[in-house]
Amino acid sequence: MKQWLISGHEVVAMDDEWLERIKKHQSMQYKHGVVRLMPEGWLYPAAAPVFLDKLQTFEFRSEDVMVVTFPKCGTTWMQEILWTMLHNPNLDNPEASKELLLRSLDISCDMMLDADLWDVVKLHSFEDLFNTLCPGKSLEDGLNIQCLEATPGRRVIKSHFPLQLMRKDLLEKTKVVYVARNPKDAIVSLYHFMRVLQVFNYTASFEDFTRDFMNSELVYMPYWPHVKAAWDLRHHPNLHFVFFEDMKSDIMTELKKLNEFTQANLSLKQLENIADYTTFSKMKSRGEPIQDPMYHKDLLEKHGAYFRKGLTGDWKKHFTPELLEEVDRWIEKNVEVTGICFK
Repeated sequence: MKQWLISGHEVVAMDDEWLERIKKHQSMQYKHGVVRLMPEGWLYPAAAPVFLDKLQTFEFRSEDVMVVTFPKCGTTWMQEILWTMLHNPNLDNPEASKELLLRSLDISCDMMLDADLWDVVKLHSFEDLFNTLCPGKSLEDGLNIQCLEATPGRRVIKSHFPLQLMRKDLLEKTKVVYVARNPKDAIVSLYHFMRVLQVFNYTASFEDFTRDFMNSELVYMPYWPHVKAAWDLRHHPNLHFVFFEDMKSDIMTELKKLNEFTQANLSLKQLENIADYTTFSKMKSRGEPIQDPMYHKDLLEKHGAYFRKGLTGDWKKHFTPELLEEVDRWIEKNVEVTGICFK
């Protein structure tokens, strides 16, 4: 019998043959397997449909701001910028010392609790937050989503779920900031990230990873439909579309736009202070936004995870001429369909 989401997506379980093939490159160790959500083909742990259906009735607030991105496209930077603008504009809020992912929860992350890793690794700060905000409730019903429901005030919510999987009236309910990044840099950054985090444990070569990325054989794929959905809505008054590259080249201009979009009403001096506070070097000096047990320590020390380089154009050091030609063809074909021109 076919399984369908409230969003209208069909849930298709990946078979054992596919899983055995894909495990040559990455762990994919999820208790209930892996699924694709059609027609786009989103690849997620099999626990995802339960939480995606919960999102259809999740009460977004008009004052909320949701940061939506494909992974490793500027999510953490934008989260810290927005949380600081809305909750720490004078840089004197003691809550800022907490891990970012405790202050700005990831509503798309509960599906990852299905990973075998959590039988060994415990993230005590998240469990403490859950026990404080959700006494008597079950983690199986979602850590992040239940904590968000219980969080008072204006929330800065993170999501890697694409807009196609969110409730159809999302933009009538709340504001969304979407950050897009040149796919070549996204590939490089995600490659290092999935090597460092134990939950992904990617072990194959960069060339293999790039092809897995283009073939949508990694969790959170595919890339292009994710970006296109937001790009097509870029003129909606409740969606602010920004390129990572524009943030890197002129952060003050982008902060002014965010100030207007969020109606934060901050002064120029406050924005200048926030620009300085959220530089890559200062964010990195404050530590990773999630606890150490998540990482392969040796790779974390060598490459970083959430904070690796934070550069544009780093892809030029990674692609062979042959692989670059292959990626360029892939980008050219998809740019024709989406109309998105990256910098």
